[in-house]
Amino acid sequence: MNIVDSCAYPVMNMNSLILEKIGSLNYQKTPVPDVNYGEILLKVTHCAVCRTDAKMWKMGQRDLVVPRILGHEICGYEMDGHKRFVIWPGKACGACVQCRQGTENLCEKMEITGFHKNGGFAEYVTVPKSSLIPIPDELPGDIAVLAEPLACTINALERINVTAGSNVLIYGAGPAGLLMALAVKEKNANPFIIEINPDKLKISKKFQNEIGIKTAQEFNLMKFEFVINAASSVDTFLNGLNRLKNGGGFCLFSGFTDSKSIPAALINEIHYKQLKVAGAYGCTRKQIKEAVEILTKHKNIVVFLIEEHISLEQVSSVFPKILSSAVLKFVVEL
Repeated sequence: MNIVDSCAYPVMNMNSLILEKIGSLNYQKTPVPDVNYGEILLKVTHCAVCRTDAKMWKMGQRDLVVPRILGHEICGYEMDGHKRFVIWPGKACGACVQCRQGTENLCEKMEITGFHKNGGFAEYVTVPKSSLIPIPDELPGDIAVLAEPLACTINALERINVTAGSNVLIYGAGPAGLLMALAVKEKNANPFIIEINPDKLKISKKFQNEIGIKTAQEFNLMKFEFVINAASSVDTFLNGLNRLKNGGGFCLFSGFTDSKSIPAALINEIHYKQLKVAGAYGCTRKQIKEAVEILTKHKNIVVFLIEEHISLEQVSSVFPKILSSAVLKFVVEL
């Protein structure tokens, strides 16, 4: 049943932004989505624009099915009661081994909001009730939408078991790398960042200073217990392994987009130095809840990561800027 058929809500159509095909994003009126069993209708208040959204617009993605309303970093409120939530963008089966052991982000039957089903670049979105993560009144919606990317960084740190007091090197000072640094600080570890684009370091200086992030010129000869790539170049892996202490851990957080090969001699370093290499993809509901707590605690600092508040109509114009890697977070306000 479409929820509007019950006459509870007079709105029949909504403004939305649809990726009709790769490279073609259209702003148009669409019907308010049907609400199926186990789902809830949310009025979207904010949806952050992720670099993955921009990449899907330009070249697609393995889990993307078009036409699609993109957007998975969502904050909104339920139509009855107006309780506010961010969402865990997955829909897991709940029965497989991964789901039962709390790693539902690896569910083989995963469906992702904004990938497999319509997302938050619209006035309304339907999501599974199990994906709702409540947020406190004191957390603004434009900050709350960063819970999903922050939770993904928490997942990365957990994959390599980052410990208090350790030194963690992060490749990339984009929004993901900076949120990673915040997550590192919350584990009472020490974040360091390498960024080859000086403009990116410049625009995030306030955030770096507040968090206490050290940048490349301060640690040229250091070795680290942990290294994480929040940039998509294979060089982050090639250089990162050499930066690790014996027994250290590397987390592959960002997938590689170039075709450079990895020398066998470098792979042997994993063997001789007894390194740990782990992948990280997505996040769990528990990690989203932890991210909400961190954002609430640091909301006056995290606000420095917001480049601009924009409308739905402006999303297509910011995609090229996001892919240029010289900006922070754009947040759509509805």
